[in-house]
Amino acid sequence: MDIAQNISVEDMASIRLWLLQESQRLEYARRSFDKEKQEFEEKKQQFEDERHIIMASVREQARKTELEAKTLATEKILFNQKLEILEGGFRTLCKEREEFETEKEKYRGRYAAAGSSGGSVNVSAYQSGVFFNGIDNVLALKKRYRDLLKIFHPDNMDGDNETVQVINQEYAMLKEQF
Repeated sequence: MDIAQNISVEDMASIRLWLLQESQRLEYARRSFDKEKQEFEEKKQQFEDERHIIMASVREQARKTELEAKTLATEKILFNQKLEILEGGFRTLCKEREEFETEKEKYRGRYAAAGSSGGSVNVSAYQSGVFFNGIDNVLALKKRYRDLLKIFHPDNMDGDNETVQVINQEYAMLKEQF
């Protein structure tokens, strides 16, 4: 207390003034700090909200990606199964085509043998059941004739002019019989 007695009234007033100014400056600094703290908290909350939105979006994208991956895997399995079925069918078709070509050559051989023996085509050799086997009326004969021409017409890929001539001769002969 000795120090307080030695201070003059003017010094005391200046110290009080300084203390008042310092207290106001500190109060202003505290308010500024509180305001900055509040702004920081708001930005922090905004950042957290944005982070939650982004994380939800990332999770949603991950879920969609996983779903699409599963769908793609399923489609790949189905595609491979379809491909195996088609390949099997193709192999069967190739085998049947080879058998058809073999049978076709066999009948061509019969035709050549029948044609070379007498100088003319012997329709009765083919009539024994090749093209019109089981036909018992005119309507069935005409239908079979049209179907055979669709198959063996020379304009078709596997068409054959000689076969069409034999079909025509056999048709004419059977038509006369009915």
